[in-house]
Amino acid sequence: MKIFKTAKQYIEDNLQEEAEYRLIWLPFWFALGIAFYFALPSEPNLWLVLLIVELWILLMILLRNSNLRGIMTVVLIIMCGFLNIYAHTLYTSEKVQFLPQKMTYISGFIDDISYNDNNRQRLLLVHAQDYDSPLRGKFRITVTNPHEHFSVGQCVELVATIFPPTRVPVMNGFQLNRKYFYEQISAVGFSNSEIFPIKCVNYRQGFAFRAYLNAVRQNISNDIAQILPPNTAGVAGALLIGEKSRILPQITDNYRGSGLAHFLSVSGLHLGAIAGLVFFLVRWLLAFFPAIALRIDSKKPAAVVAILFSAAYLLISGMAVPAERAFIMTTVVLIGVIFNRQAISMRMVSVAALMILLLQPQSLISISFQMSFAAVYALIAFYEKYAGKIYRLAHRGGLINKIFWYLMGIVIGDFVASLATMPFAVYHFHQVAIYTSLGNLLAGPIIGFWLMPNVLLCLAALPFGLLKYPLLVLGQGLDILNMITAKVSALPDSLISISTLSLGGFICIIIGGFWLCVWSKKWRLWGILPIMCGVLSMFFAEHPQMIAAPNGTAFALKNNDGKMQILSPKKDRWLRKIWSENFQLDEDYDKSCLEQEFCAYQNVKFNKNGEVWLNNKKLDMCAGGYFYGKENMRFVPLWNCAQKRPWIVENAQ
Repeated sequence: MKIFKTAKQYIEDNLQEEAEYRLIWLPFWFALGIAFYFALPSEPNLWLVLLIVELWILLMILLRNSNLRGIMTVVLIIMCGFLNIYAHTLYTSEKVQFLPQKMTYISGFIDDISYNDNNRQRLLLVHAQDYDSPLRGKFRITVTNPHEHFSVGQCVELVATIFPPTRVPVMNGFQLNRKYFYEQISAVGFSNSEIFPIKCVNYRQGFAFRAYLNAVRQNISNDIAQILPPNTAGVAGALLIGEKSRILPQITDNYRGSGLAHFLSVSGLHLGAIAGLVFFLVRWLLAFFPAIALRIDSKKPAAVVAILFSAAYLLISGMAVPAERAFIMTTVVLIGVIFNRQAISMRMVSVAALMILLLQPQSLISISFQMSFAAVYALIAFYEKYAGKIYRLAHRGGLINKIFWYLMGIVIGDFVASLATMPFAVYHFHQVAIYTSLGNLLAGPIIGFWLMPNVLLCLAALPFGLLKYPLLVLGQGLDILNMITAKVSALPDSLISISTLSLGGFICIIIGGFWLCVWSKKWRLWGILPIMCGVLSMFFAEHPQMIAAPNGTAFALKNNDGKMQILSPKKDRWLRKIWSENFQLDEDYDKSCLEQEFCAYQNVKFNKNGEVWLNNKKLDMCAGGYFYGKENMRFVPLWNCAQKRPWIVENAQ
């Protein structure tokens, strides 16, 4: 009992000393409610959820003077997060209509256009109709004829093969069908006929501004593709308008291998640089007018202009989650400048996180949200503790010392951000870039002094139709950056594959990292304990010896080299890509096994018809699954086929 009393006193004393930091945990508890919703095996009953919340509020009122009110408040915040994502899901369910795979006639309004790996247009149709029957949701159709080109704002009709989004066949993997559900995409497919433009009838009502914005972004994308070569145009489009679908696969791989993949997504690096450049440019221009500069604080109008320019950049860039987070934080900082307040703090990033989770609760499970906020929390925690010491060291000597500490700042910042995002890279991508510090050190000066100023010039030139000239200068800098990423990614072992971080270990690392970043007293070091538990779990994680795709359409077996070798009766590029991202695959296919009546692997037998027997007992291969154990295998299905969630296609009607 004495130990518990001592521990309780220890916690209470530290909480009292760090009372100002409690508010920072608000988005964490809110996010926990969202995470709990996604972890449920089936969809909860609405009336039961409301009853539990009402009873809890009643209990809080009755026990309002109790010592448990703090814990009860935390539980209520968790419930609010749960209710928020539940309400958002119910709303989205009314907007989406999953359809079975079929060939059908479809017409609709082109709301947005992206490109696939073959640089063919993918039309996002809204207000779609199947003949005269209105369809709910959006439909993404790939144009199979490379000579056909369309633009946002057109209405078209065509015959297309459509199919609902499917699950990704990996354990605890990224769920593409869930992503499409919250994007309100009911089906994807490809055109089977020529696509005919038709007259739009009342299609623009309710989303005219969004369609106009997408049309502007498409025009910019087309201009970039005409002015710059493909290797450069894709990266330029990602910087200016957040359009990454035109980046060539090899270029993307180079950026990942060099640790510069974050540069391809508009985020804090881009918005912060743009806002900073606009801020100092406006102050510099105002200095030429003494009558103004001597009467007003030039920082305040500069901050206002920087906020407006950042907002315009956010809209043009497509408003991805990292960009929204960066805009909120940049705006808070600039508002702090306007009111003479310092805004760079943990509270700022927590406000940004809470706002995004309130408006887009499903973003919690997106990779961009997780990695973006992990990096920012870690950088701000480091900044609050060590920025003063680094600043004093950087200003002790002359120019050489300042240059040295500028380069050191790049290396240190990259190391902190890379360390914070590494668990997410391991869990989601199963890869770690080894030379990320080298890549950022070489690319940092080019990005800061060449690329971002030219991005600002390109954005400023857009309204006047003068994009070509600053874009050509930007392209020259991007050619150098592409060369750096190619050289760095070509170094030996630039990417290391790690596929052993379990969901439990991943959660331990997140909790420990958040604890370590948020608190300021010595008890924050307790966060190292769950981090170590998560890291150690990697050494005890079990590797599958065999993988079966849903319905037994493909199998992969571990060969003598420790790599997975695919056995498939037909070529499935999508499945191979998914498994390649999660496992080390052997480049060679082995079809000899499936040419026999049965294939045997330890105590497992299977055939090309998708039938599998384990210890002479036939398995239900509805979901597929992993086989564990080197001597006596056991089977773990990928998911429960009877699971009922709104984004699961099997529930489509």
